[in-house]
Amino acid sequence: MPYSHAIFLTQSGLIALGFKPGPADGLNGPRTRAAFDASLPDHITLSDSMAGKVVELALQEVGIREQPVDSNRGKRVEEYQAATWLDGSGWAWCAAFIVWLCKEAGMAENVRPRTAGAWDFENWAKKKSAPAQLIRITSGTKVKKGDIMVFKQSHIGLAVADQVGSTVKTVEGNTNLSGSREGGGVFAKARKVSKFRSIIRLS
Repeated sequence: MPYSHAIFLTQSGLIALGFKPGPADGLNGPRTRAAFDASLPDHITLSDSMAGKVVELALQEVGIREQPVDSNRGKRVEEYQAATWLDGSGWAWCAAFIVWLCKEAGMAENVRPRTAGAWDFENWAKKKSAPAQLIRITSGTKVKKGDIMVFKQSHIGLAVADQVGSTVKTVEGNTNLSGSREGGGVFAKARKVSKFRSIIRLS
């Protein structure tokens, strides 16, 4: 059974999301296939809603990497960036990833976000036309699957599962294995809710 880097990235994403594909060894064995199959019901249950659509799309993007490394560029990354109002490429793209998800999920052009700034998503959510609700993080806040998560440090991601305890599973662009906000790809992460300043809940 030959090594596959795509399988390695899939295994890494499954592990980060709490599934058990075995070691991330790049081999498509029965444990990996079973973990992948087990992940499918979790992300299709909301498929008729906008939140469900963006979650499904985000999970499919895990494993995308910048080309060249640390360039904020690459074919797919530039597609994310082109979904915003900001021209060109070579700039931090965590917000662009979320904008692209909303666009690809079919959010209407006249109401979808276009900003390239993570914190500016809050301004978008405050607009009367926005199909979203801005929720400030408090001690009683509970994150739901499909929520857009705005970090205290200028970064943004998408919750791909309901909050469990003090942690939520996310998919984020422009991060890495260590959780940097200047990383080189799309990664599945487990984040403490204390890292967030607000939630944007899609309607």
